[in-house]
Amino acid sequence: MAGSDQQHWNQRYLAGEFGFREVDPFVMEAHKNYLQPLLRENSSSGADTGLDLAGGAGHHAVWLAQQGWRMTLADWSEPALEIAREKAAADRLTLDIQQGAALDVVSRYAGSGHRLGFVLVSFFLDRAVLPWLAKILVPGGLLLYRTYTEDNERLGNPRGPRNPEHLLRSQELLEIYRDMKILHYNETVLQKGVAELIAQQTETDPKKMETDR
Repeated sequence: MAGSDQQHWNQRYLAGEFGFREVDPFVMEAHKNYLQPLLRENSSSGADTGLDLAGGAGHHAVWLAQQGWRMTLADWSEPALEIAREKAAADRLTLDIQQGAALDVVSRYAGSGHRLGFVLVSFFLDRAVLPWLAKILVPGGLLLYRTYTEDNERLGNPRGPRNPEHLLRSQELLEIYRDMKILHYNETVLQKGVAELIAQQTETDPKKMETDR
């Protein structure tokens, strides 16, 4: 993303616009129905680790850390991450924080061979990132993705981006993650153009994963 965009978001966080937000019900329901069983039953390496990618000030990452996950929060906005540090410190939580662009973060995970129990992406879209997300999950790991679609403006929602680069096409996530097990998918939520995906990594051969696409 352009440096001017980063400055724009930094200013919004510094102004307190996104500093404190409620946990999205989608995340809470996903945790109850899918993440908790994974944390309880899956004993493979990395299964108790989660990544909140482009997670801003960490309202989801902090809450998930409170539920027992070893969380990493990644975002490119240092002011947002500083808010997250303060939240984690106030709750005496350990929160790994990485500053950087989303594509750089997932590329580092893929290159290092480190795998995660789940990845959460909430209201963020960079299509260059999408193919990498399945590759950084442990077998049985989960991808939770929720963001706006091209229908958002048509449905009358004043919030959300208007640039099609930041809006999902209908069923785009289903096509990209067709090799994963789809546990939940929905589009158009409460008169908003929003897609929700929960998908499970079934691939067990890391070499095959690297050559799939």
